[in-house]
Amino acid sequence: MRAVLRWFLIIFGVACALIALAHIFIGPRTIIGANTPNATLDGDMRMVMVLFLAYGLLCVWAARDLDRYAGLIHLLMLVFFVGGLVRLLTVAYVGWPHWFYIAMIVVEIVVPLIYSPLLRQVTGRPIGADLAELTH
Repeated sequence: MRAVLRWFLIIFGVACALIALAHIFIGPRTIIGANTPNATLDGDMRMVMVLFLAYGLLCVWAARDLDRYAGLIHLLMLVFFVGGLVRLLTVAYVGWPHWFYIAMIVVEIVVPLIYSPLLRQVTGRPIGADLAELTH
């Protein structure tokens, strides 16, 4: 199970990084079903994708040692989960997006709900204890 979680995190992180790079270098054309944004929205999207690139790279980096970086990994999963919840704000304010982004909402909510408990099983430590280690 440890190897599966490690490789999943590496593949997941690389996918996040590649998605971010596509958004940074290709721009809004990478967003399915989107209209051409103005310069403000284009710049905002590309800037946020730098953060998503860092997110993906952190996932790959943390995969080196699941025990040592469990707190960071749980935090990264929490951020991904909250990202999925925030997408639901779009549904509330604007309506349902393209079906692909509905699928992304499901992925963003479900992956952390599966990954973090499995990581807890592998490390043998409570999630809260791993997250508390981040403050030391």
